[in-house]
Amino acid sequence: MFVYADESGHSGRYIFNEPRYYFQGAILSVIDPESLLHPIAEKYRNELGVDRIHASEIKPHIVERIGAAFLSLLKDIKWTFHLTVIEKPYLSVTKFVDTVFDSFENKGARWLWYNHEFFRHVLCCLFDQVLSDQMKKDFWDAYLKDDRQSIMSVIKIALKKLSELPIDARLYQVSKDALDFALKYPDEITLMASMTKKSYKGHTPNMVAFSSMIQAVHKFCKDHGVVPQAFIHDPQSEFGSTMQEYHTLLARLRLKHSKSGMLLDAESPDYDLGKFSLTPSEQLTSLQAVDIFLWLSQRGEKVKSEGLKQALRDRTEPFCISRKSSEMQVYAWLFRLSTTELSPKQIESGKEIIKKMEKTHFKKLKEFESKIESS
Repeated sequence: MFVYADESGHSGRYIFNEPRYYFQGAILSVIDPESLLHPIAEKYRNELGVDRIHASEIKPHIVERIGAAFLSLLKDIKWTFHLTVIEKPYLSVTKFVDTVFDSFENKGARWLWYNHEFFRHVLCCLFDQVLSDQMKKDFWDAYLKDDRQSIMSVIKIALKKLSELPIDARLYQVSKDALDFALKYPDEITLMASMTKKSYKGHTPNMVAFSSMIQAVHKFCKDHGVVPQAFIHDPQSEFGSTMQEYHTLLARLRLKHSKSGMLLDAESPDYDLGKFSLTPSEQLTSLQAVDIFLWLSQRGEKVKSEGLKQALRDRTEPFCISRKSSEMQVYAWLFRLSTTELSPKQIESGKEIIKKMEKTHFKKLKEFESKIESS
C-alpha cells in the first residue's frame, strides 16, 4: 500500500493561535494512485498556469471540479482518506486529564475512570467547563515546561471551581479525590515534555495527528491484507525528523480496538511502514490531491456540490479530538447503556464489582500513604 499525507492549520506548540482547528489528511491506497491522478492534474495545471494544484490559490468552483475529477479516477481502487481534526485548545484539557487522572501514578484517581473511554470523555467534558481559557493557557505553558509548581496552581484553582459546580455527586467525588492527591503528592506526577529540546513535539497537534495516522495505516493493512511500500509526507521544517522517528517507533505497534471501551491493547505486526520520505507537493500529484481533499473537508457545508461532499464522505475515515467529539462519545455510550437489557442478577453483580474496585482503590491508597509516612 501507499501513503500520501499533508496538513493544514499548522500550530506546533502554539495551540491557542488561529486557526482553531488543525487538519491532517492522508490517502491510503492499495496501489500507487500517482499514475491515475497525474494526467488530469497536468491538464488543470496547464489550464491554470501553475506548477502545482494548491486549493487556497484556486477559485472554489475550480477546486470542486478538480476534487470531483480526482474522486472519479479513484473510484475503482481500494483506498481511504484518513482525516484527523483536532480542536487545538482542547488538547490542553485532554493533557490535564491525562496528567491528573493517570491512575498508575495518581493513587487518588479511580482506575476505571482513567481506563474506560466513557469516563475519560466525561472527565474531559467536565474540565473543559472547569478550566477557564486562561487556566488552559497557563496549564499548557506549564506542562510544556514541566513547571510542576504552576501546574499545581492550576489544579488548586480547578479544585475550588469544581466545588462550585452543580454536578453529579459521584463525578465530584472522583474528581476531587484525584485533584487532592495531586496537590498532596505532586512529585508522583510524571512530567517529561521538556526532557529534551524536542520532547514537546510529541504533545503537539501535528504529532498527535501523525500518530493517529500511523494507526490508521495499520488498520488499513489489516483490513486489506497489504503492507506499506511508501510513506510520503509534504515537507516539515519543525517536525520532519520527529515524524521519521515516530514512523520507525510506531511501525511495530498496532493498537487493538476494544468494544468494551477499555484502554486498547497493542500487538506487533510482522511488517514495517515502508520507506518514509518528505517530498514537496510540486513533485507528486497525490499530495496535491490530499491538499484538495483537505480543503473540501475543511469547508464542509460550504461545498456546493452535494454529490461531491457525499463522495468524499464515503471515502473518509475521520479521527477527531474536540469538545464536540468527547460529547458524542459520552452520548453514544449513554445510548448504548440505556438500550442494553440487564437482568437483576447482572445489575447486582455490577454493584458488587464496583464495591470491590472501591475497596481495592482505598486499600492501595492507604498502603501508599503508610509507606510515605514511614519513609
